[in-house]
Amino acid sequence: MERQFANDTGIDTSLQALIFDMDGVLTDTLPYHLKAWLQYSTTVPELDAARREQLEQKDGALNKLLAQMSGKRNEELLPELLGYPVAAADIQRWSSGKEAVYRSLIQHEIQWMPGLIPFLQLAKAVGLKLGLGTSACRENVNLLMQQDGLGDFFAAQVIETDVERGKPDPQCYLLVAERLGVEPDQCLVFEDAISGTQAARNAGMRCWGLLTSHSETELQQVGAEYCIQDFTDPALQQLIGH
Repeated sequence: MERQFANDTGIDTSLQALIFDMDGVLTDTLPYHLKAWLQYSTTVPELDAARREQLEQKDGALNKLLAQMSGKRNEELLPELLGYPVAAADIQRWSSGKEAVYRSLIQHEIQWMPGLIPFLQLAKAVGLKLGLGTSACRENVNLLMQQDGLGDFFAAQVIETDVERGKPDPQCYLLVAERLGVEPDQCLVFEDAISGTQAARNAGMRCWGLLTSHSETELQQVGAEYCIQDFTDPALQQLIGH
């Protein structure tokens, strides 16, 4: 029997699954990714040149870099940061190095978004299916999923290597829905990135924004129907009828 939930227009809609991005949604990892990029890039001449160019820009360069990194796979991000095509072997080598630095920085500093665990518990208790759709690599996903048994909440997980195309392509979220056994229009995605919000909307799913790396205006412009600071927002209780 399907549960019925009301959306912000007051019209009942069938909501069977919640799908979560990882970085910037479950926990604010983005500052650690930025620090890892700045630290690792000093060891690679090509990356160091890009780092110095970015830091020499006007005020707000780091915030712009943070937003630029949000939601993107390294194979897409590195050519964008460098401004020229990058060989696959270099992308693999640099990505592995940077992500190893990231994990060393965050492994003892993981803090979930306020209200996350109680919300996941409640959503699961009322019968919603929970999925994870992220552009992160397996090692990064495992690090977070093993913390506090978080991975036990998610009946389906889709990571970087499960898809051929990154966000804003809808492939990631469509695959999560498929693995959960639900239709796209039965899903609501939680995203903090512009590309991720676009991916959710391109998949035919509703999307709520987390204000971790972009403003409410920016996320709503690309399709977020509502934005929250974290999972203590009272609208979440209304969303699932509690």
